[in-house]
Amino acid sequence: MLKNRSVALVIILSLVTCGIYGLYWIYVTAEALENNGRAGNGMNGIVLLLLCLFIPSVGYLLFGMAADQNLNSIRSQRGLMRKDNKVVYMLLGFFIPIVLVGLVQNDINEFTPAV
Repeated sequence: MLKNRSVALVIILSLVTCGIYGLYWIYVTAEALENNGRAGNGMNGIVLLLLCLFIPSVGYLLFGMAADQNLNSIRSQRGLMRKDNKVVYMLLGFFIPIVLVGLVQNDINEFTPAV
C-alpha cells in the first residue's frame, strides 16, 4: 500500500541510519508501486533491494525507471496526467540517489491521502 510520508523525514531517517532506512524504503515502496501500478516491469522489491545493497548505482537507476513506469500507470488508472520523469529519475538514481528517494516520495504524496 502506498503511504503518504514526509519527504524530509524519509531523507533525514535515511541519512541518520546510514542508508538502512533508505533500503527499507526502497523495498516497501517498490513493492507498493508494483502492486498498485502493475506496469509489468518485473522489478519487485527484493530484486531492487539487493541491487541497491550490492550495486547501488545500478539498483537506484533501475528503481528510478520502475518507479516512473509504475507512477505513470497509477496516474493513468486515476485519470491524472502522466509525467515523463524517467530520464531525471535515472540520472538522479545513478548520481544522487537520496534526491531520487525524495522526488519519488513527493510524487507518491500527490495522490495518496495525508494521514
